[in-house]
Amino acid sequence: MDAATQDPIRDLDPFGFMDGQASAIRPLGGNKPSLDPRYVFHTPYVEFRPGRVMFTVRFDQLRATFGELRVNINAFIPGSGRDAIFVTSARIQLGDSIAAERGLSIAFMTVAGATYAAYGYCTEGTDAQATGLSIHAEQIESSDDPALQQPLLPTRLNAPALLASARLVETSPVSFQDPVSQLMTAGQLAETPAQGWLSALSQRPRDEPAQWRLAFLAQALDRYGALQPGARGIGWGAESRALAPVFARAHVDVILAHSPAETGAMPSWAAISCSALDAEPGPDGSWPETLLSLADLPADQRGYDFLWSIGEVEQGHAAGSSANHLVELMSVLRPGGCAVHIFDLAAGQNAGAALPRREVERLAVMMLSRGFSVAQLNFADLAERNGAVPFALIVRKD
Repeated sequence: MDAATQDPIRDLDPFGFMDGQASAIRPLGGNKPSLDPRYVFHTPYVEFRPGRVMFTVRFDQLRATFGELRVNINAFIPGSGRDAIFVTSARIQLGDSIAAERGLSIAFMTVAGATYAAYGYCTEGTDAQATGLSIHAEQIESSDDPALQQPLLPTRLNAPALLASARLVETSPVSFQDPVSQLMTAGQLAETPAQGWLSALSQRPRDEPAQWRLAFLAQALDRYGALQPGARGIGWGAESRALAPVFARAHVDVILAHSPAETGAMPSWAAISCSALDAEPGPDGSWPETLLSLADLPADQRGYDFLWSIGEVEQGHAAGSSANHLVELMSVLRPGGCAVHIFDLAAGQNAGAALPRREVERLAVMMLSRGFSVAQLNFADLAERNGAVPFALIVRKD
């Protein structure tokens, strides 16, 4: 069936590519021992219209005490003579009952002439069992409009390079004035640049972590050339409304995007729900919303020169992949544009939904592999901390 005539939602056979082979999650799959002991499932390769597609993986009554499921989305171009091409991936801890019940969703962009499949595997074994497995593919954004299929034009900002070195990770003392990807440490708020940004806020938060998030966000964007007259920015995180005077003083045009109600849902070029940073809530406490379509804009006005988020990394982590979530958010970022993502880093015990250090390091590596530069990671003083500590990841779209 031609991709243009396919239903927007399709059920894929989880075991259609390796017919009859037993899955590592028992008793799924067939009866024949798999040629790959890591194998969990592999769908057939199917074609989609150019646009955005979401694969959703859900198990029935999954139970496990250990094991990590990794799901790769691979692309294959029939007749090319090439092997399948890795597109993106996500993972889930099978022993996490909440995550297992929620399942896994992976969104990616498709191109004409390619076919796509989901391949699931357990790298180090598992004792998982399940009564069933379903994989749905949904075309969540497609159009014949060539505007949706054209890459964004590069940013026109003259921005300095990110502070990096041959080593991705560092633990030496950090500087607020020359920010890298770093956590909040004692004394940063006392530095002159931090106090300057805090005095410019429309409303200064009472607690220090909130103060640091806003001050660091402003400092990082300014340091890496985002706050230039005429620049366009987009952000996530309601608390960043306090930065409205900062952006106004820099003569930049910004909007605040509203996070979808569904955790892990991705923004759509066709309809971004947003509002002005200095908007006032209505009588019911809700914020005024405007639907912005990038697809309707001329090519030279499409996309943003810089981007920020507060709390979105945790949302992506809860949905199964922080990397996939951030890549989707930054699909509206122009090449050469800077992004600052602020989230909680786990330090010791009682860290709640905060990300552990190893996950942040993995996130940075995946960003590098997907065409982004990453400012050096610095975990100074992390060993002496406890609980959740604000952390900022600074990246640039290459």
